[in-house]
Amino acid sequence: MADADACVRMGRRTILFIDEIHRFNKAQQDAFLPYGERGESFSSALLRESVVRSDSALLSRSRVYALRGLTVRRS
Repeated sequence: MADADACVRMGRRTILFIDEIHRFNKAQQDAFLPYGERGESFSSALLRESVVRSDSALLSRSRVYALRGLTVRRS
């Protein structure tokens, strides 16, 4: 996050990808809140069941997109 702050000061934007954020404890997840409230971008991949283990304050400030697998159509 310090690197992202440095990029913002130089006029550059960054996107931070965090895999399996639900494995972080509540304090670790809460550390991302100020960045999300300032409009910093970060992304995370979760399984459907993992959403319930994610911090509700963090989720309430997030956009959640449900991705589904592609299906093959045979003609």
